[in-house]
Amino acid sequence: MKIQISGNIGEYYVQTLCMLFFPGVKFSKAESADSALSAVVSVEDMGDTVSATVTLTNERGSETASASEEKNAHAKVSSEQIACGKAFFEAGRKLTGLNPSWGILTGVRPAKLAIADLNHGKSKNEVRNALTKEYLVTPKKASLVTEIAAVEKEIIDRVKPTSCSLYISIPFCPSRCSYCSFVSFTSAKLLGLLDSYLERLCHDINETVDTIRELGLDITTVYIGGGTPTTLNEKQLQILLDAITARIDPATLEEFTVEGGRPDTITEEKLRIIHEHGVNRVSINTQTLNDDVLELVGRKHTSAEFYRAFEMARKANIPIINTDLIAGLPGEGFCSFSDTIDRIIDLRPENLTFHTLAIKNAADFAQQKDHMKSMHMFSETSKCVDYSQLSAKNAGYIPYYIYRQKNTVNNLENVGFALPGTEGLYNIYMMEEIQTIFAVGAGAVSKMVSRDGKSIERIFEYKYPYEYLADPDGMKNKEKREKSLHFYHNIW
Repeated sequence: MKIQISGNIGEYYVQTLCMLFFPGVKFSKAESADSALSAVVSVEDMGDTVSATVTLTNERGSETASASEEKNAHAKVSSEQIACGKAFFEAGRKLTGLNPSWGILTGVRPAKLAIADLNHGKSKNEVRNALTKEYLVTPKKASLVTEIAAVEKEIIDRVKPTSCSLYISIPFCPSRCSYCSFVSFTSAKLLGLLDSYLERLCHDINETVDTIRELGLDITTVYIGGGTPTTLNEKQLQILLDAITARIDPATLEEFTVEGGRPDTITEEKLRIIHEHGVNRVSINTQTLNDDVLELVGRKHTSAEFYRAFEMARKANIPIINTDLIAGLPGEGFCSFSDTIDRIIDLRPENLTFHTLAIKNAADFAQQKDHMKSMHMFSETSKCVDYSQLSAKNAGYIPYYIYRQKNTVNNLENVGFALPGTEGLYNIYMMEEIQTIFAVGAGAVSKMVSRDGKSIERIFEYKYPYEYLADPDGMKNKEKREKSLHFYHNIW
């Protein structure tokens, strides 16, 4: 897709607007690029107002729309972006027949906008109305994100400024799911790195905790994610949890989480070790209970194995179980997905996380992006998402966090639901960027957050385990320590 821009508007923002109506589209400035798909955007300063005009063209024809906004009328988003977004939305709607339910909101964190308005004294009704009027969000989505923002705000208001969280990365899986874009390693050769990886990881956990203590911070949540952390065998899992609890008393934590993720990696012994180390949250994920779909997407487990793993976690007396499901998986329609929802809710996991399929370039399904462009797929997935959220609410769950991704079917959302009082705190802290997250291990990203939340600095670890292990002197960890000390002494 070709983009032509004039005026004060960023190219990246225009690209995100393009993806609302042309999911999976690629962008090019080359003369040889397909000229059937294009966007021409003009933004002009008119004195007291900003005016935007957008012309969109595809193989069926072209549509033009314009919009104007008063200058400085919006606290969080520029008037140029609002005007451009509204013009783009109208042109896209007329050209494609699509009406994106999230309007012109393109960011990963839609609740941030709503929380900011609540913090400025707006009522829930005022927040909902602003989302529908200014950002063209549908009333249903505006109500959802406002409800989530209110839950998050209550939790965020209790967060102490000296608190932080620790994320520990285990980027290994027993096999790779076809829709997955995470950096995770499945071959026997790479899984053979686990012992060496674990030795280095435990060393870096020690150094990171030392830095946190030196800064005078308190660790409130620990999250072990992946990949699939339960890819570790029983001995390896014992070593990791021993290293963590030797430095951090689980009794002082608000939350201690281990992602189980794949039912085929879970054993009674692993759950016993997890429980004995004070872990109070695990994920037992199935994505669907349709065995044919599980096989199609490369999950390498059956629905029966999920039930077995879930029951083992219950018997292990781990207080909170989360289960992930994905709407929009290839081969699964509404009837199959709604049956999965009903059966999972009958199990009463404390947390339910409903994802919408997002096909990233790094996923094996990337070559099937045409799947996302099907209007039937849009309709079926939207029904699945609506059913999941309504069913959860009717069963007594509350929505407590939300995020969105690029290239998601129908530009839909991912929402976490919880039985009241069991909300996943790390998910909120991480998603709303209100607390520093120290991250350890390959592929991990530490995120330093200033006291006022206005300054955020990201510190990236090596992406791959073999790079991580090729740094025996721990230069990345030293760099993280130096940047952390600088941030807290000069910015925080």
